[in-house]
Amino acid sequence: MTTATSLHQALIAFQVPAADITDAATLTELGLDSLAVVELIDTLAAELDRPLADDTLHPAMTVAEAIAALERGGTA
Repeated sequence: MTTATSLHQALIAFQVPAADITDAATLTELGLDSLAVVELIDTLAAELDRPLADDTLHPAMTVAEAIAALERGGTA
């Protein structure tokens, strides 16, 4: 499974409508606050089977930026 697919599936699990998930949408625009982003990081760490730093993602990131950060190895 690709990083992008993992992120999309995790966002859907957080009740984000699939149609709203675009590369330009920020995590805040998708309804995630800072606590939800930390929970998202934990979910993705389990899905990707690797540790991710707590600051890997932040609410102001776009989906495209989040994918890039995850592909860099989880360092924001």
